Amino acid sequence: MKMRTALIIIAIAIFASLGFAPAALGTTKGQLSVIIDTESIRADEAQAIAHNLRAIGVSADVRIWEWSALKERIQAGERQIYLTDWGSAYFDPFDIVVPKFRTGDRGNYSGYSNPQFDAALDRALLAVDADVRRDAYFDAQQILFEDVPALFGYSLMETEAARADVLNWQPSMDSRVNLHDVGLSRGDTILVGLYADKIVTLDPAAYRDRPTETVIRNMFDALVTRTWDGRVVPEIAEAWKAESDTEYLFRIRKGIKFHNGDSLDADDVVYTFDRVLKEGGMGGRTSPRQGLLGPVEKVEKVDAYTVRFVLSAPFPVLPQALVHIQIVPRDYMERVGDEAFSRQPIGCGPFRYVEGRLDDKIVMERFDGYYGGSPMLPPVGTARVKRAIFRMMPDPTVRVAALKTGEVHIIQAVPAHVAASLMRDRNIQVRSVEGTRVYFAEMNCTRPPFDDLRVRRAINYAVDWDTILRTIYAGNATRLSTAFLPSGFGFNPKLAPYGYDPARARSLLAEAGYLTR
Repeated sequence: MKMRTALIIIAIAIFASLGFAPAALGTTKGQLSVIIDTESIRADEAQAIAHNLRAIGVSADVRIWEWSALKERIQAGERQIYLTDWGSAYFDPFDIVVPKFRTGDRGNYSGYSNPQFDAALDRALLAVDADVRRDAYFDAQQILFEDVPALFGYSLMETEAARADVLNWQPSMDSRVNLHDVGLSRGDTILVGLYADKIVTLDPAAYRDRPTETVIRNMFDALVTRTWDGRVVPEIAEAWKAESDTEYLFRIRKGIKFHNGDSLDADDVVYTFDRVLKEGGMGGRTSPRQGLLGPVEKVEKVDAYTVRFVLSAPFPVLPQALVHIQIVPRDYMERVGDEAFSRQPIGCGPFRYVEGRLDDKIVMERFDGYYGGSPMLPPVGTARVKRAIFRMMPDPTVRVAALKTGEVHIIQAVPAHVAASLMRDRNIQVRSVEGTRVYFAEMNCTRPPFDDLRVRRAINYAVDWDTILRTIYAGNATRLSTAFLPSGFGFNPKLAPYGYDPARARSLLAEAGYLTR
């Protein structure tokens, strides 16, 4: 027995001399080993995280994926920790925190589940009173902060750039490029370099990505729209009112014409929402935008210019939801069908479709019969340029070069390290707004090692986010404590993020049974 004790003491001394701190005797699992999965655009960030983890004794490697392949493996529950992001269409946790972290929701790939967290979200979603909703979201944030199902990261500023001759241009928090308001001091054709290699469709009911929405919202209008800083204002609708917590009346503006000359009325609005709400409503396919409407059950015609929204439960963010459902012409769609419509779309927006390819460019011309847009979002009237072209430019280097030479007038997603140099160019204007996406590393909470709360917390303490954001993103980011956005409703600014504390990270890993150094 004495010999065995002596050997244990010697072993402990050897581990200590090598810089390792073993856990309680008999519970050591050895060295923690993780693979961090990511897309190539965040490879530098993933490598920095891996470097931080190695510094506390974790064996950490990075694997680069194409997103669709990685997503498939994530959904199958096969990955450990992976860099991801999620955007909010609502400026509300309904469309970002709920789908990512509520038990079993559509975007919850981590397997995270906490009944108390779900209950707090439910209280917020059902509450009409703003103070009650805010308090419930504060409770949900605290729970999420303590459970840390992700390595919570940051939100980025949305930085765009334009030529100096572009007038009345302002980036939007939701990434939309609104060309109705924009003019040129010279010329009548404006070109935009999108940060995508392609858009998904020209059918307003058939997508869920932002580049597609940017193009579509220049050809189609919705009942309401949003200002660049997130306020909801009337567009096709003149006004709306709540008849109860679950019924809303919307009055439609008269005199609106579609690009083919058809008049817009309540029948078009009801038809549009039926396509999104009903299973198989798009010629046998179900709209990927269905989930944006939450508890909306149906939209019914009251008279030629009034519709009623009927909800199964209170939904305070309904006006935010309606920004994303663009109105289509019922008669034209019933005549040509869904597929033909996506090839030759007809809307009532400031520009009409001319030609293009989803993976190349989309060409539009000014619609001279345009009703003018929201009276609360000047300038009101027809578009200021005659022609608008969206070009697919996924490579940021290509986008920046095209802007400098005048090949395009506006570009999206300017890299932080490039923005400073562009600001020194008198021919370029650079502007930023707070973004509506959260960036983090999601952990698989259903399997070791991240089914252990101590490990999840250790990873959060181990990463030096301040250095990562300063060196990789030039400080163009806001550190986050959870997945709640500073630009969204219910954000608690007093909840500070996990600090960089390698010693605390090592201690937690040791408690969990892993060797550290």
